[in-house]
Amino acid sequence: MNKLPKYIEIIEYFKKEIEIGRLKDHELLPSEDEICKQFHVSHMTFTKAMNELASKGYIHRTPGKGTVVSSAYKTSIKKSLLKSNSITAQIVDAGMKPHAELYRYGVVKGRDVSEVASKLKLKADDYVHFFIRIRYAEDNIVCISYTYVSQAIMPFIDIKRLEGSFNAYVEELGIHRSYGNTEFCAALPTSEQAKIIGSSHVPLLKQTILWNVNNTPFELTYHYFVGEQYTITQDLQLIYHDDGTTTKQVVDSDETTS
Repeated sequence: MNKLPKYIEIIEYFKKEIEIGRLKDHELLPSEDEICKQFHVSHMTFTKAMNELASKGYIHRTPGKGTVVSSAYKTSIKKSLLKSNSITAQIVDAGMKPHAELYRYGVVKGRDVSEVASKLKLKADDYVHFFIRIRYAEDNIVCISYTYVSQAIMPFIDIKRLEGSFNAYVEELGIHRSYGNTEFCAALPTSEQAKIIGSSHVPLLKQTILWNVNNTPFELTYHYFVGEQYTITQDLQLIYHDDGTTTKQVVDSDETTS
């Protein structure tokens, strides 16, 4: 097995230490020399790793004062996800009427969806709610959503509520997501998706969202946005570091349905 590049090794080490709470918020990290010695790396590699951790909100670097742990990686993710995860709100903001059509619902075991179970940290015999919904703005399909929810946290789902806002339903049940992460990539429609949207040539934007409740994985959703109906814009700012390097940080993002 190939070893990770040293700067990735440093990033993953500190991410884990911070996420499990071994390194506390505002705690001072070891000095640059100490970290370089611990991982047997150059100062350039150290700087690359620290810049990446800072850009993701895991640490905060202050010239002349050192580097401290930051919890911004949770709050910044939560802020952007709470905005972007609500497709219903996006459609309303665009001045259109939202509607969700339940295409399929079922309960499966972890062994039936091993990749999902791994992300939700479920065992082979654990149950998972699974549902597919087609999301509309007026009469236009905006996206197809595939959602997996841990039955351990949400034992029962009223499937009638899946034709409305799932976010609102979850909140009404007193389930509060603590934080999450998201990523985007391009995708081509599967045969089933092509049948739903009526074309096999329309590009899709795939968004993967993993939500946690009390630091326990709760929900994994894959949104497949129809490329002609959805765009994303982001505002960036440059962060200048005392070593003369810069990193980019997203200060605002906006998703638009059309």
